[in-house]
Amino acid sequence: MVIDKKQIRSDRWLKMMMRTGVPVAIVSILCLWLGQLMASPALGSVFLVTMPIALLIGFMYNIRYVMLALRARRQAADSTSDHE
Repeated sequence: MVIDKKQIRSDRWLKMMMRTGVPVAIVSILCLWLGQLMASPALGSVFLVTMPIALLIGFMYNIRYVMLALRARRQAADSTSDHE
């Protein structure tokens, strides 16, 4: 039973979460590093706002991916049991 990962990743919601989550995570990490290097509390505040957003989007992406993978596995198992 092989799950087609390309088909799962082509899900509209997964693509949307990736397109928003990756830039938010990059901004968050850059704000953390630049805030530390430049001793800027404002960038630290931006990090504290963007970090939970990036984590939430990442968790939602992972949950959605697992749900789609389980659905694909169940459909593959159902189709093989129908052919027997």
